Amino acid sequence: MRAALAAGIAAVVAAAGCTPQAPPDARIEAAEAKMIEILSAAQSATDAERLTEIVWYDAENLHEYINGMAPEFVDAGFVLLAHTEWRDKGSGGPDYVELDLYDMGSPQGSALVFDEPEAASALPLPGGVKAYAGDSLIEFRTGRYYAKLTARRDPAGQQMLLRDLASAVADAAAQAPMQ
Repeated sequence: MRAALAAGIAAVVAAAGCTPQAPPDARIEAAEAKMIEILSAAQSATDAERLTEIVWYDAENLHEYINGMAPEFVDAGFVLLAHTEWRDKGSGGPDYVELDLYDMGSPQGSALVFDEPEAASALPLPGGVKAYAGDSLIEFRTGRYYAKLTARRDPAGQQMLLRDLASAVADAAAQAPMQ
């Protein structure tokens, strides 16, 4: 009975000209694997070390992290957020950089949550990526990804780490297939 129902649904979807999407769990698993690959490549390309395990947020719990902005991200196609904290290798101080890597599902989704920066605040990154650079943060988008890096405790002393991580993440994300 279930097989007949599933076949019937598939026939209706095909007849309507729609292509079924991957189940949500498979989509999140694929996004997670790609984001781990991007973060690992960024770590290999810099003198940074990850201080924490990756904290994952999906559409169900994103509000716990970005609260009032969660609906805007979800409406733009948000798939998954990887939140991590980094510092220079061997550094024992309390300073760190938060790196939030969002999979927005498509280049259009990442464009909806990030506006191109004004020339005065733009920082060029690998692959022609234009980033917004402030005193304590760098944010950019490339393909389906939006990234926000924030220096905590000593922003002035972490400018090199911010730039190195942003460049490495932009480069690795640009190499990621569009899926």
